[in-house]
Amino acid sequence: MLMEDYPYDRKGNTVVDAIILGQEVVISPDGKVRQEVLDVLNEWKRAGRRMALLVSQADKEVVLQNHLTKDLIEPVFTEGSSRKGGLEGSYYQSMLNQAALEMGARPENCIFLDTTPEGVRAGQEAFLGLVVGIAPYGLQHTLVKAGADQCVRDLKEFHSRETELICDFLQRQGEAIFPYNQEVFDVLRQKRPAIFLDYDGTLTPIVARPEDALLDKEMRDILRELSDLFTVAVVTGRDKEDVEVLVGLDEIIYAGSHGYIISGPNGLQMEHPDSAKIIPVLDAMEQELRVTLKGRTEGTQIDRKRYAIGIHYRNARPQDEGLVFSIARQMLEKFPGYKIGEGKKIVEIKPDLDWHKGKAVEWILDALKLSDRSDILPVFIGDDITDEDAFEALREKGMGILVGGHGQKTHAAYALKNVFQVKACFRKLIEMYRLNS
Repeated sequence: MLMEDYPYDRKGNTVVDAIILGQEVVISPDGKVRQEVLDVLNEWKRAGRRMALLVSQADKEVVLQNHLTKDLIEPVFTEGSSRKGGLEGSYYQSMLNQAALEMGARPENCIFLDTTPEGVRAGQEAFLGLVVGIAPYGLQHTLVKAGADQCVRDLKEFHSRETELICDFLQRQGEAIFPYNQEVFDVLRQKRPAIFLDYDGTLTPIVARPEDALLDKEMRDILRELSDLFTVAVVTGRDKEDVEVLVGLDEIIYAGSHGYIISGPNGLQMEHPDSAKIIPVLDAMEQELRVTLKGRTEGTQIDRKRYAIGIHYRNARPQDEGLVFSIARQMLEKFPGYKIGEGKKIVEIKPDLDWHKGKAVEWILDALKLSDRSDILPVFIGDDITDEDAFEALREKGMGILVGGHGQKTHAAYALKNVFQVKACFRKLIEMYRLNS
Protein backbone atom coordinates (compact mmCIF):
# COMPACT_ATOMS: atom_id res chain seq x y z
CA MET A 1 0.00 0.00 0.00
CA LEU A 2 1.31 3.47 -0.88
CA MET A 3 1.24 6.13 1.83
CA GLU A 4 -1.17 8.30 -0.17
CA ASP A 5 -3.65 5.38 -0.12
CA TYR A 6 -3.97 5.50 3.68
CA PRO A 7 -7.33 6.87 4.86
CA TYR A 8 -7.43 10.39 6.29
CA ASP A 9 -8.29 11.03 9.90
CA ARG A 10 -11.32 13.25 10.16
CA LYS A 11 -11.35 16.43 12.21
CA GLY A 12 -11.37 16.10 15.98
CA ASN A 13 -9.25 12.95 16.06
CA THR A 14 -5.93 12.87 17.91
CA VAL A 15 -3.75 10.19 16.39
CA VAL A 16 -0.07 9.39 16.98
CA ASP A 17 1.04 6.73 14.52
CA ALA A 18 4.73 6.74 15.43
CA ILE A 19 7.65 8.57 17.03
CA ILE A 20 10.87 9.10 15.05
CA LEU A 21 14.11 10.09 16.78
CA GLY A 22 17.26 11.59 15.36
CA GLN A 23 20.50 9.82 16.21
CA GLU A 24 21.87 12.49 18.58
CA VAL A 25 18.73 12.27 20.72
CA VAL A 26 19.54 8.66 21.60
CA ILE A 27 23.31 8.21 21.10
CA SER A 28 25.76 10.54 22.85
CA PRO A 29 28.83 11.93 21.02
CA ASP A 30 31.01 9.24 22.63
CA GLY A 31 28.91 6.52 21.02
CA LYS A 32 26.92 5.46 24.06
CA VAL A 33 23.15 5.21 24.44
CA ARG A 34 21.78 7.64 27.00
CA GLN A 35 20.26 5.72 29.95
CA GLU A 36 17.50 8.27 30.55
CA VAL A 37 16.51 7.86 26.90
CA LEU A 38 16.32 4.08 27.22
CA ASP A 39 13.95 4.52 30.18
CA VAL A 40 11.59 6.63 28.05
CA LEU A 41 11.84 4.27 25.06
CA ASN A 42 10.95 1.29 27.22
CA GLU A 43 7.99 3.15 28.68
CA TRP A 44 6.76 4.02 25.18
CA LYS A 45 7.22 0.42 24.12
CA ARG A 46 5.05 -0.79 27.01
CA ALA A 47 2.42 1.76 25.96
CA GLY A 48 2.41 0.31 22.43
CA ARG A 49 4.12 3.24 20.69
CA ARG A 50 5.82 2.49 17.38
CA MET A 51 9.28 4.08 17.19
CA ALA A 52 12.06 4.54 14.64
CA LEU A 53 15.65 5.72 15.04
CA LEU A 54 17.50 7.43 12.18
CA VAL A 55 21.07 6.24 12.57
CA SER A 56 24.15 6.17 10.34
CA GLN A 57 25.60 2.94 8.99
CA ALA A 58 28.84 3.94 10.77
CA ASP A 59 27.08 3.50 14.12
CA LYS A 60 25.42 0.18 13.32
CA GLU A 61 27.56 -1.60 15.93
CA VAL A 62 26.48 0.86 18.64
CA VAL A 63 22.87 0.07 17.81
CA LEU A 64 23.38 -3.68 17.97
CA GLN A 65 25.49 -3.60 21.14
CA ASN A 66 22.81 -1.61 22.95
CA HIS A 67 19.93 -3.78 21.73
CA LEU A 68 18.34 -0.93 19.76
CA THR A 69 16.67 -3.49 17.54
CA LYS A 70 13.17 -3.96 16.20
CA ASP A 71 12.11 -5.40 19.54
CA LEU A 72 12.37 -1.89 20.97
CA ILE A 73 12.80 0.61 18.15
CA GLU A 74 13.03 0.36 14.34
CA PRO A 75 16.56 1.35 13.22
CA VAL A 76 16.54 3.17 9.85
CA PHE A 77 20.13 3.22 8.64
CA THR A 78 21.34 6.16 6.58
CA GLU A 79 24.28 6.49 4.22
CA GLY A 80 27.08 8.66 5.58
CA SER A 81 26.80 10.43 8.93
CA SER A 82 23.56 11.63 10.47
CA ARG A 83 25.40 13.48 13.23
CA LYS A 84 25.39 17.25 13.62
CA GLY A 85 23.81 18.07 10.29
CA GLY A 86 25.71 15.51 8.22
CA LEU A 87 22.62 14.67 6.16
CA GLU A 88 21.51 16.95 3.33
CA GLY A 89 17.98 18.31 3.55
CA SER A 90 16.31 16.39 0.71
CA TYR A 91 17.99 13.13 1.75
CA TYR A 92 17.05 13.67 5.39
CA GLN A 93 13.45 14.31 4.34
CA SER A 94 13.34 11.13 2.25
CA MET A 95 14.72 9.10 5.17
CA LEU A 96 11.99 10.47 7.45
CA ASN A 97 9.35 9.51 4.90
CA GLN A 98 10.95 6.06 4.60
CA ALA A 99 10.87 5.63 8.39
CA ALA A 100 7.16 6.51 8.47
CA LEU A 101 6.43 4.18 5.55
CA GLU A 102 8.26 1.24 7.15
CA MET A 103 6.08 1.61 10.24
CA GLY A 104 2.86 2.04 8.26
CA ALA A 105 2.51 5.54 9.69
CA ARG A 106 1.08 8.68 8.11
CA PRO A 107 3.65 11.53 8.25
CA GLU A 108 1.10 14.01 9.62
CA ASN A 109 0.50 11.64 12.55
CA CYS A 110 4.21 11.28 13.40
CA ILE A 111 6.29 13.00 16.07
CA PHE A 112 9.94 13.73 15.21
CA LEU A 113 12.61 14.73 17.73
CA ASP A 114 16.02 15.98 16.63
CA THR A 115 18.94 18.08 17.83
CA THR A 116 20.01 19.74 14.55
CA PRO A 117 18.59 22.62 12.46
CA GLU A 118 18.91 20.41 9.37
CA GLY A 119 16.82 17.70 10.99
CA VAL A 120 14.16 20.14 12.16
CA ARG A 121 13.84 21.65 8.66
CA ALA A 122 13.62 18.17 7.14
CA GLY A 123 10.87 17.27 9.62
CA GLN A 124 8.79 20.23 8.45
CA GLU A 125 9.52 19.49 4.78
CA ALA A 126 8.34 15.91 5.36
CA PHE A 127 5.09 17.40 6.81
CA LEU A 128 5.44 15.55 10.10
CA GLY A 129 2.74 16.31 12.64
CA LEU A 130 4.98 17.52 15.48
CA VAL A 131 8.64 18.50 15.09
CA VAL A 132 10.46 18.96 18.39
CA GLY A 133 13.94 20.44 18.74
CA ILE A 134 16.10 19.17 21.61
CA ALA A 135 18.75 21.54 22.94
CA PRO A 136 19.78 23.41 26.12
CA TYR A 137 17.77 26.60 26.65
CA GLY A 138 20.55 28.90 25.40
CA LEU A 139 20.78 27.09 22.05
CA GLN A 140 17.10 26.56 21.32
CA HIS A 141 16.71 29.73 19.23
CA THR A 142 18.58 28.11 16.30
CA LEU A 143 16.11 25.20 16.27
CA VAL A 144 13.12 27.56 16.54
CA LYS A 145 14.49 29.56 13.60
CA ALA A 146 14.87 26.31 11.63
CA GLY A 147 11.16 25.57 12.18
CA ALA A 148 10.80 23.54 15.39
CA ASP A 149 7.18 23.49 16.58
CA GLN A 150 8.46 23.29 20.17
CA CYS A 151 11.84 23.01 21.89
CA VAL A 152 12.74 21.05 25.02
CA ARG A 153 15.98 20.40 26.90
CA ASP A 154 15.93 16.63 26.53
CA LEU A 155 13.72 13.62 25.88
CA LYS A 156 12.72 13.46 29.53
CA GLU A 157 11.22 16.97 29.37
CA PHE A 158 9.37 16.08 26.18
CA HIS A 159 7.98 12.96 27.82
CA SER A 160 6.69 15.03 30.74
CA ARG A 161 4.91 17.41 28.31
CA GLU A 162 3.91 14.75 25.77
CA THR A 163 0.13 14.87 26.34
CA GLU A 164 0.03 18.67 26.21
CA LEU A 165 2.04 18.87 22.97
CA ILE A 166 0.08 16.09 21.27
CA CYS A 167 -3.17 17.91 22.04
CA ASP A 168 -1.73 21.20 20.75
CA PHE A 169 -0.34 19.89 17.47
CA LEU A 170 -2.03 16.62 16.55
CA GLN A 171 -5.64 17.36 17.46
CA ARG A 172 -6.44 18.81 14.06
CA GLN A 173 -9.71 20.66 13.63
CA GLY A 174 -9.95 20.00 9.90
CA GLU A 175 -8.66 17.52 7.33
CA ALA A 176 -4.90 17.84 6.87
CA ILE A 177 -3.94 19.25 3.47
CA PHE A 178 -0.38 17.93 3.61
CA PRO A 179 1.20 15.67 2.69
CA TYR A 180 -1.25 13.83 0.40
CA ASN A 181 -4.68 15.51 0.31
CA GLN A 182 -4.79 16.15 -3.43
CA GLU A 183 -8.56 16.77 -3.49
CA VAL A 184 -8.03 20.30 -2.15
CA PHE A 185 -5.80 21.23 -5.08
CA ASP A 186 -8.13 19.50 -7.54
CA VAL A 187 -10.90 21.83 -6.36
CA LEU A 188 -8.58 24.85 -6.57
CA ARG A 189 -7.61 23.87 -10.11
CA GLN A 190 -11.24 23.73 -11.23
CA LYS A 191 -12.11 27.13 -9.73
CA ARG A 192 -9.72 30.05 -9.44
CA PRO A 193 -9.25 31.01 -5.78
CA ALA A 194 -9.81 34.48 -4.37
CA ILE A 195 -7.53 34.34 -1.34
CA PHE A 196 -8.26 35.98 2.02
CA LEU A 197 -5.65 35.79 4.77
CA ASP A 198 -5.29 36.56 8.44
CA TYR A 199 -1.88 38.01 9.38
CA ASP A 200 -0.70 36.90 12.85
CA GLY A 201 -0.33 33.13 13.10
CA THR A 202 -0.97 32.70 9.37
CA LEU A 203 1.61 34.79 7.52
CA THR A 204 3.90 35.07 10.56
CA PRO A 205 4.27 32.84 13.64
CA ILE A 206 2.59 33.91 16.86
CA VAL A 207 5.10 35.84 18.99
CA ALA A 208 5.09 37.18 22.55
CA ARG A 209 4.92 40.83 21.43
CA PRO A 210 2.68 41.76 18.46
CA GLU A 211 5.18 44.36 17.22
CA ASP A 212 7.71 41.53 16.68
CA ALA A 213 5.49 39.67 14.19
CA LEU A 214 7.44 40.68 11.10
CA LEU A 215 6.84 39.21 7.66
CA ASP A 216 9.95 37.45 6.36
CA LYS A 217 11.31 38.08 2.86
CA GLU A 218 10.36 34.60 1.65
CA MET A 219 6.69 35.07 2.58
CA ARG A 220 6.61 38.57 1.05
CA ASP A 221 8.03 37.25 -2.23
CA ILE A 222 5.48 34.42 -2.23
CA LEU A 223 2.62 36.89 -1.61
CA ARG A 224 3.87 39.05 -4.49
CA GLU A 225 3.79 36.03 -6.82
CA LEU A 226 0.40 35.00 -5.48
CA SER A 227 -1.07 38.46 -6.16
CA ASP A 228 0.13 38.25 -9.78
CA LEU A 229 -2.18 35.27 -10.24
CA PHE A 230 -5.10 35.77 -7.85
CA THR A 231 -7.10 38.30 -5.88
CA VAL A 232 -5.35 38.46 -2.49
CA ALA A 233 -6.60 40.25 0.63
CA VAL A 234 -5.26 40.41 4.18
CA VAL A 235 -8.17 40.58 6.64
CA THR A 236 -6.85 41.23 10.12
CA GLY A 237 -7.69 42.55 13.55
CA ARG A 238 -4.70 44.87 13.27
CA ASP A 239 -5.10 48.45 12.10
CA LYS A 240 -5.09 48.66 8.32
CA GLU A 241 -2.17 51.10 8.27
CA ASP A 242 -0.16 48.78 10.52
CA VAL A 243 -0.59 45.71 8.32
CA GLU A 244 0.01 47.72 5.13
CA VAL A 245 3.45 48.63 6.46
CA LEU A 246 4.17 45.09 7.67
CA VAL A 247 3.25 43.43 4.35
CA GLY A 248 4.50 46.25 2.13
CA LEU A 249 2.79 45.22 -1.12
CA ASP A 250 0.59 47.63 -3.09
CA GLU A 251 -0.91 44.83 -5.18
CA ILE A 252 -3.12 43.37 -2.47
CA ILE A 253 -6.23 44.42 -0.53
CA TYR A 254 -6.04 45.30 3.17
CA ALA A 255 -8.99 45.01 5.56
CA GLY A 256 -8.05 46.26 9.02
CA SER A 257 -9.80 46.18 12.40
CA HIS A 258 -11.74 43.04 11.41
CA GLY A 259 -12.91 44.75 8.23
CA TYR A 260 -14.11 48.10 9.58
CA ILE A 261 -11.79 49.81 7.10
CA ILE A 262 -10.77 48.41 3.69
CA SER A 263 -8.60 49.65 0.84
CA GLY A 264 -6.98 48.18 -2.23
CA PRO A 265 -5.85 48.71 -5.81
CA ASN A 266 -7.93 50.70 -8.32
CA GLY A 267 -9.50 52.93 -5.71
CA LEU A 268 -11.13 50.20 -3.60
CA GLN A 269 -12.15 51.91 -0.35
CA MET A 270 -14.64 51.45 2.51
CA GLU A 271 -14.91 52.67 6.08
CA HIS A 272 -17.73 51.68 8.40
CA PRO A 273 -20.30 54.51 8.63
CA ASP A 274 -20.37 54.45 12.46
CA SER A 275 -16.66 55.25 12.80
CA ALA A 276 -17.27 58.86 13.92
CA LYS A 277 -19.24 57.59 16.93
CA ILE A 278 -17.01 54.62 17.76
CA ILE A 279 -13.58 56.23 17.96
CA PRO A 280 -14.22 58.84 20.74
CA VAL A 281 -15.75 56.17 23.01
CA LEU A 282 -12.77 53.87 22.48
CA ASP A 283 -10.44 56.79 23.26
CA ALA A 284 -12.09 57.28 26.65
CA MET A 285 -12.15 53.54 27.35
CA GLU A 286 -8.47 53.20 26.49
CA GLN A 287 -7.47 55.87 29.01
CA GLU A 288 -9.34 54.10 31.80
CA LEU A 289 -7.98 50.68 30.86
CA ARG A 290 -4.38 51.87 30.90
CA VAL A 291 -4.72 53.16 34.46
CA THR A 292 -6.66 50.12 35.70
CA LEU A 293 -4.41 47.48 34.13
CA LYS A 294 -1.23 49.20 35.27
CA GLY A 295 -2.46 49.26 38.85
CA ARG A 296 -3.87 45.73 39.02
CA THR A 297 -1.92 43.48 36.59
CA GLU A 298 1.64 42.75 35.47
CA GLY A 299 2.79 41.92 31.94
CA THR A 300 -0.44 42.89 30.17
CA GLN A 301 -0.18 45.00 27.05
CA ILE A 302 -2.80 47.28 25.51
CA ASP A 303 -2.97 47.18 21.72
CA ARG A 304 -5.10 50.15 20.65
CA LYS A 305 -6.57 49.72 17.21
CA ARG A 306 -8.72 52.19 15.35
CA TYR A 307 -11.96 50.27 16.00
CA ALA A 308 -11.03 48.05 18.94
CA ILE A 309 -8.88 47.76 22.05
CA GLY A 310 -6.87 44.59 22.49
CA ILE A 311 -5.54 43.46 25.86
CA HIS A 312 -2.70 40.94 25.43
CA TYR A 313 -2.06 38.70 28.42
CA ARG A 314 0.44 36.24 26.91
CA ASN A 315 3.20 37.68 29.13
CA ALA A 316 1.00 38.34 32.18
CA ARG A 317 0.99 36.45 35.46
CA PRO A 318 -1.29 33.36 35.39
CA GLN A 319 -3.52 34.86 38.10
CA ASP A 320 -4.09 37.97 35.95
CA GLU A 321 -5.88 36.15 33.11
CA GLY A 322 -9.26 36.05 34.87
CA LEU A 323 -8.74 39.61 36.10
CA VAL A 324 -8.24 40.86 32.53
CA PHE A 325 -11.62 39.41 31.52
CA SER A 326 -13.23 40.90 34.63
CA ILE A 327 -11.84 44.37 33.88
CA ALA A 328 -12.99 44.11 30.26
CA ARG A 329 -16.52 43.24 31.38
CA GLN A 330 -16.52 46.24 33.73
CA MET A 331 -15.73 48.45 30.73
CA LEU A 332 -18.78 47.08 28.91
CA GLU A 333 -21.00 48.02 31.86
CA LYS A 334 -19.68 51.57 31.81
CA PHE A 335 -19.65 51.91 28.01
CA PRO A 336 -22.73 50.15 26.56
CA GLY A 337 -22.82 49.18 22.90
CA TYR A 338 -19.56 47.23 22.94
CA LYS A 339 -18.71 43.53 23.24
CA ILE A 340 -15.82 41.22 24.09
CA GLY A 341 -14.05 39.09 21.52
CA GLU A 342 -11.42 36.46 22.27
CA GLY A 343 -8.28 35.46 20.42
CA LYS A 344 -5.02 33.71 21.23
CA LYS A 345 -4.02 35.23 24.59
CA ILE A 346 -5.91 38.43 23.79
CA VAL A 347 -9.22 39.97 24.85
CA GLU A 348 -10.68 42.53 22.48
CA ILE A 349 -13.28 45.17 23.22
CA LYS A 350 -15.04 46.16 20.02
CA PRO A 351 -18.33 47.67 18.83
CA ASP A 352 -21.38 45.46 19.26
CA LEU A 353 -22.31 45.70 15.59
CA ASP A 354 -23.13 43.07 12.99
CA TRP A 355 -19.76 43.49 11.29
CA HIS A 356 -16.81 41.12 11.31
CA LYS A 357 -14.28 39.40 9.06
CA GLY A 358 -16.99 37.41 7.29
CA LYS A 359 -18.89 40.58 6.40
CA ALA A 360 -15.65 42.17 5.19
CA VAL A 361 -14.92 39.22 2.90
CA GLU A 362 -18.44 39.40 1.45
CA TRP A 363 -18.09 43.16 0.92
CA ILE A 364 -14.81 42.70 -0.98
CA LEU A 365 -16.30 39.93 -3.15
CA ASP A 366 -19.29 42.15 -3.98
CA ALA A 367 -17.12 45.22 -4.66
CA LEU A 368 -14.94 43.23 -7.09
CA LYS A 369 -18.01 41.61 -8.70
CA LEU A 370 -16.76 38.14 -7.77
CA SER A 371 -19.71 37.02 -5.64
CA ASP A 372 -21.78 35.55 -8.47
CA ARG A 373 -18.97 34.14 -10.58
CA SER A 374 -19.14 30.35 -10.80
CA ASP A 375 -15.44 30.13 -11.76
CA ILE A 376 -14.23 31.78 -8.54
CA LEU A 377 -13.77 30.06 -5.17
CA PRO A 378 -13.27 32.32 -2.13
CA VAL A 379 -10.68 30.81 0.26
CA PHE A 380 -10.04 32.09 3.78
CA ILE A 381 -6.91 31.00 5.66
CA GLY A 382 -6.60 31.93 9.32
CA ASP A 383 -5.65 30.63 12.74
CA ASP A 384 -7.77 32.45 15.29
CA ILE A 385 -11.25 32.38 16.78
CA THR A 386 -11.98 35.72 15.08
CA ASP A 387 -11.50 33.99 11.71
CA GLU A 388 -14.49 31.75 12.39
CA ASP A 389 -16.87 34.47 11.14
CA ALA A 390 -15.15 34.28 7.76
CA PHE A 391 -15.08 30.47 7.75
CA GLU A 392 -18.81 30.44 8.47
CA ALA A 393 -19.57 33.03 5.79
CA LEU A 394 -17.80 30.90 3.17
CA ARG A 395 -19.02 27.52 4.40
CA GLU A 396 -21.48 26.96 1.52
CA LYS A 397 -19.70 28.94 -1.20
CA GLY A 398 -15.98 28.75 -0.50
CA MET A 399 -13.23 27.04 1.47
CA GLY A 400 -12.01 27.59 5.02
CA ILE A 401 -8.51 26.51 6.08
CA LEU A 402 -7.54 26.66 9.76
CA VAL A 403 -3.85 27.11 10.57
CA GLY A 404 -2.89 25.26 13.73
CA GLY A 405 -5.88 25.25 16.06
CA HIS A 406 -7.68 27.36 18.63
CA GLY A 407 -9.41 24.65 20.68
CA GLN A 408 -12.98 25.58 19.81
CA LYS A 409 -15.42 24.36 17.18
CA THR A 410 -14.46 25.44 13.67
CA HIS A 411 -16.34 25.98 10.42
CA ALA A 412 -13.12 25.35 8.45
CA ALA A 413 -13.06 22.10 6.49
CA TYR A 414 -9.27 21.85 6.08
CA ALA A 415 -6.14 22.29 8.18
CA LEU A 416 -2.57 23.50 7.76
CA LYS A 417 -0.23 22.93 10.68
CA ASN A 418 1.77 26.17 10.71
CA VAL A 419 3.21 29.06 8.69
CA PHE A 420 5.66 26.65 7.01
CA GLN A 421 2.70 24.72 5.55
CA VAL A 422 0.95 27.96 4.55
CA LYS A 423 4.02 28.76 2.43
CA ALA A 424 4.02 25.24 0.98
CA CYS A 425 0.34 25.59 0.07
CA PHE A 426 0.99 28.91 -1.69
CA ARG A 427 3.97 27.48 -3.58
CA LYS A 428 1.91 24.55 -4.82
CA LEU A 429 -0.88 26.87 -5.97
CA ILE A 430 1.57 29.13 -7.81
CA GLU A 431 3.28 26.17 -9.48
CA MET A 432 -0.06 24.66 -10.49
CA TYR A 433 -1.30 27.84 -12.17
CA ARG A 434 2.05 28.74 -13.75
CA LEU A 435 2.13 25.32 -15.41
CA ASN A 436 -1.43 25.69 -16.68
CA SER A 437 -0.95 29.22 -18.04
